[in-house]
Formats: sequence, C-alpha cells, structure tokens
Amino acid sequence: MVEKKYIAPNAITAANMLLGYLSITSSIKGNVSYAIWFIFLAMVCDGLDGKTARKLDAFSEFGKEFDSFADAISFGIAPSILVYCILSNFPKFVSFVIPVAFIYALCGVMRLVKFNVVTIASDEKDDFSGMPIPNGAATIISYLLICQQADKFGYNLFSVEIFMGITIISAALMVSTIPFVTPDKAFKFIPKKFMPIFIILVFMTLKYSMFLISFYYIIYNLLQYHRYRKEMKFTSSYED
Repeated sequence: MVEKKYIAPNAITAANMLLGYLSITSSIKGNVSYAIWFIFLAMVCDGLDGKTARKLDAFSEFGKEFDSFADAISFGIAPSILVYCILSNFPKFVSFVIPVAFIYALCGVMRLVKFNVVTIASDEKDDFSGMPIPNGAATIISYLLICQQADKFGYNLFSVEIFMGITIISAALMVSTIPFVTPDKAFKFIPKKFMPIFIILVFMTLKYSMFLISFYYIIYNLLQYHRYRKEMKFTSSYED
C-alpha cells in the first residue's frame, strides 16, 4: 500500500501530466493561447511537486520516474505539438514543420533520460548538465506570449525564422553538456527578503516577464560557461 506522504507529490505530478495533455488537445484544436497557458500551469505543478516532496520527505525512484514521464509530455511533446501546429500555418515552411517539431521533442526526451541516468531521488537540488526541459518549453511559449502582447499594440514581432531558431537552439541546449545552475543561483542577486515581492511582480507581468526570465537564465549560464572555459584555458596555458 502506498504511504500517505507520497500521495500529494504524485497527485501534483499527475496534474502536471494532465495539463500537458490539455495543452496538446488545445494545440490540435487551434487554441494556441490555451495551449500556452496549460504548459505554464504544468510548470507551476512541476515546481510544486518537488517542493511538496521535500516538505514531506517523500522522495522515491517511482516519483522521479513519474515526474520525468510527466515532464516529457508537458515540456517535450506539448511544446513540440504547439510548434507543429503553428508552423503548419505557413505553407512556405512546410518542409521544416516535422523536422523542427520532432527535433525539439527528441532532445527533450533525451534530456530527461540523461537526467534520470545520472541522478538519484533525493532532497538536494544539484546543478544541471544541459538546460532543464521546463526552460526549453518556457523559451518557446514566452516568445509566443510576448508576440501576442505586441500584436495587441499593433506591432508584429512574430517571425517564423526566429521561432524555428528558438526551438532548435532550445533543443540543442537541452542535450548539450553546458552546465546550468539551479534558478535560485541564477537570481542570487535578489536578496531573499525581496524574493516574495519579485515573484509577485513576475506573476503580475507574466506575459512579458516570462520572456525576460527564460532568456536571462540562458544567457546567464552561457556567460558563466564561457567564463569558466576562459579560466580553464588560461590555467592550462599557465601550467604549460
């Protein structure tokens, strides 16, 4: 019989999976906005299940695998289907639709497999090898969100080429070996006492802030990696 402490985090993970499924059905129906927000809500659940598991000391190999399968649907397949449905509206790029959408899904699943192979279920959050898949999904939906907002003010920011580029770059970063720190380290410049205010402001301006935060997270880690490579190169040449 399942211990009670495991029920809450696994139920939240199930909600994550449900939201990913709803995003897929919304994309198929052409409801892009719904598809975007279902993916975002899945991200919220993805954050909550880990926090709940840590709070209840309810870590297990089953929970880790379940979380990865849910993430594969919500942040791998759902964004991939969203990309497919959007690109299908542009006949000029019809030959790119399946390759771009599938590459993202493939890299997302591979990212999760790699994560499961090299980690064990615990209450410690380590840094990542490659970009976490939720941020891969965030880059895609945040670009769409900010384009939707700009369109309301009469500005057309959407570009199929940029959209495909963001999708492919996100896929490549997920399967890369570039170190990505946990989000709290990337935003360590914000004092802890102000973090609740920061989170409230982010949620109040989410249609804009998600774009800034997701791309800041990528740029921060790429700069950190570049700095590390330069230091290693300098150290190596100095020792020689």
